Amino acid sequence: MKKQVLFLLVTAAFFSCSQPGDTHLGDLRSAERDVNAGMSILSAWNVDSVAAARERVAMRFQDLDWLVADSTLVYTVEDGQLIGNWARVKRFLKDGPTRLTNLDTQGKLCLSQLDNLMQAIRGGATEDANGTPMDEAYFDKQASRELMAAEQWGLAVAETERLISLGIELEAATRASIDSLIRVKRAEWAATLSNENGS
Repeated sequence: MKKQVLFLLVTAAFFSCSQPGDTHLGDLRSAERDVNAGMSILSAWNVDSVAAARERVAMRFQDLDWLVADSTLVYTVEDGQLIGNWARVKRFLKDGPTRLTNLDTQGKLCLSQLDNLMQAIRGGATEDANGTPMDEAYFDKQASRELMAAEQWGLAVAETERLISLGIELEAATRASIDSLIRVKRAEWAATLSNENGS
C-alpha cells in the first residue's frame, strides 16, 4: 500500500512539474547537436581556397571557350571528356564560396532559434513578444518549424560539401591535363594563323 501511495505521489509530482513544450526538448537538443556538427563541417572549409579554385577554373575557361569555338581546331574524344570534366568542376564550384558563407550565417540562426525555444520551454514562458499564448499547441508549431529548418539546413550542408569536394578533387586531378591541352591548342591555333598569313 505504501509503495502504491509513493508511486502516485511521484507520478503526481512529475506531471505537476511538466510544462508545455517539455516533450519537444529531446528532439530540439538532438537538432542542436546536428547543427553544431554541420557547423564543424563548414568550418573545415576555407572559403578563400574554394574561391581560388573557382578562379583557376574561370581563367582556363577564358581560353577554352574561344579555342573550342574555333572551327579550325580538331579535338579527340579524350579532349572532349577532359573539357567535359572541367565543365563539371565549374558547375560544382560555381557558387561554392557564397553557399559556404550563407550556410554559416543560417546555421548560427538555427542554433539561436533552437536555443531560444528551449529556454522558453524550460523557463515556463507563457506568452511571446507579440503577446501570443505559449501553450502546448504553440510549442508544437514552433518546435516543428525549427526542427524542419534545422533538417533542411543539414541537407544543404551535406549537398554543398559533396559538390565542393567533387569540384576540388576533380580540379586538382585534371588541372595539369587541361593546361597541357590549352597549350597544345593555342600552338595549333597560332600555327594555323601563321600559315594563313603566309599564304
